[in-house]
Formats: sequence, C-alpha cells, structure tokens
Amino acid sequence: MSIATSDYSKSRSTNVATGRLYSDLDLGLAIHPVKKDILPVNDIRAVRNAVKNLVLTNFGERPFQPKLGSNVTALLFEPADQFTGIQMKKEIYRLLGDHEPRINATRVQILDDSDANAYRVTIEFNIIQANTQTEVEFALQRLR
Repeated sequence: MSIATSDYSKSRSTNVATGRLYSDLDLGLAIHPVKKDILPVNDIRAVRNAVKNLVLTNFGERPFQPKLGSNVTALLFEPADQFTGIQMKKEIYRLLGDHEPRINATRVQILDDSDANAYRVTIEFNIIQANTQTEVEFALQRLR
C-alpha cells in the first residue's frame, strides 16, 4: 500500500517542491536504465495500485494486519449470478471505506465474464487530496 509522503516532516519540503502527493513501488519491479533502481510510481498511479492490491488481498494475508483484506476472491467460487456480483460490490465498498481513506469510491461495476471464468471489475473513485476522478480496471479470475 502506498503512503502519503507528506506524512513525514522530513519530506514535507520535498513534497511541496515536487508537487507529489503519494509514492509507491512499482509492483512490476521495472528497473531504471541509468540508476539501476526500482522505478517508483507516483500520485494517481500509486493510489490505483493501492486500490487494486487492497481488493486482491485476502483476510490474514498481510502479516500483523489480520483484519485487512476482503472476501472477494472467495466469492469467485460461488455461482456466477447477480447475487454474487452484488455481494462482491458490497465487499469492495466496505473494504475501500474501511481501509483507503485517500479516496471516495463513487462506482463499482462487476461484469461476469463466464467464458474466461472471471469477473471484470471497474472501480471509479475520487482522490480526495488531489480532487481527481479516476478508475482502475482489472480481472478477478478463478485459478485451479
């Protein structure tokens, strides 16, 4: 999960100078060609990654945070009907409301893709501090 760089008094002046709100590591672990260091993601991309990672996290998966996570991946093995989609939506709204204070989730859309044994998830949200509307889209797929 990404953190606000302005939370640290040491980097507060850097935050003002660069105009960056949030910073996180790229989970693709892309390497900078010159610095030979992992490239960071900033601001909107950092929050998008955090939202996606939060939804994909199961309960008890993160050490020392047993209440962080959701039941969304367990719902993938329920019958693919509208009731499962509604339950997924409720779970995502609850999760984002409880664990992601940087955003207001405005819309969650769950589309059943039975041919691929998956659900297409689109989450539209407003980043509060940046006053920016954005979305993240990904597939929830059942693995055997």
